[in-house]
Amino acid sequence: MRGALLVIAFLFLLAFFAITLVAISSEGLNVLSVLSIVIIALMAIGIFGALVSGADRDE
Repeated sequence: MRGALLVIAFLFLLAFFAITLVAISSEGLNVLSVLSIVIIALMAIGIFGALVSGADRDE
C-alpha cells in the first residue's frame, strides 16, 4: 500500500514540477517560479519522509 502511495505522490509532484518548468521556459525565472520549486521540494520532503519512515501504530 505504501509503495502505491509513494508512486502516486511522486507522479503528483512530478506533474507540478513539469508545469513549473513549462512556466519557467515560457516566462523566464522569477520569484514565483522559485517559490513554486521551494514549495514542491517541501511537499516532497514531507510526503516521502512520512511514507518511507513508516509510523509504528500500537493497536
